[in-house]
Amino acid sequence: MFVQFRLFKQSQLDDVIEITKRNLTERYNDFVFLDIQKSWPSAFILGMSDQTVAGFICGGISGEKEARILMLAVDKPFRRNGIGTGLITLFEQEAQKVKINRIKLEVRTDNLEAIAFYKNHGYSIASLLPSYYNDGSDAYSMEKILTQS
Repeated sequence: MFVQFRLFKQSQLDDVIEITKRNLTERYNDFVFLDIQKSWPSAFILGMSDQTVAGFICGGISGEKEARILMLAVDKPFRRNGIGTGLITLFEQEAQKVKINRIKLEVRTDNLEAIAFYKNHGYSIASLLPSYYNDGSDAYSMEKILTQS
């Protein structure tokens, strides 16, 4: 499988929304993705398999020297091919370019695959967020301290 990483373009919005619908439980309006992209364009990254959008990551700067991963999803047929690792690595590199030293994210407490993925990439559980999601499910807040090079 040939994988490339590219910055999100508005013409790929439908592909990103479809991946979100298939792989994430929360639903978002189109403008949410466009607002995220406008706020930090270099951190809205797509993982491409040939010409197919296989996954994406996007986030924002949430405070001084702190960023948040708002969404990361890899479509099921493309998992375990390094796409998620590539996406999170590139996101962290973009964060370091703007002197971010902490990245936070939220993940469902029952999403064991995602929790393991984040732990394998140096994230740790910081706290429990009761009833965080629209359906009342709990989340973990996870975070990683980046070392500046």
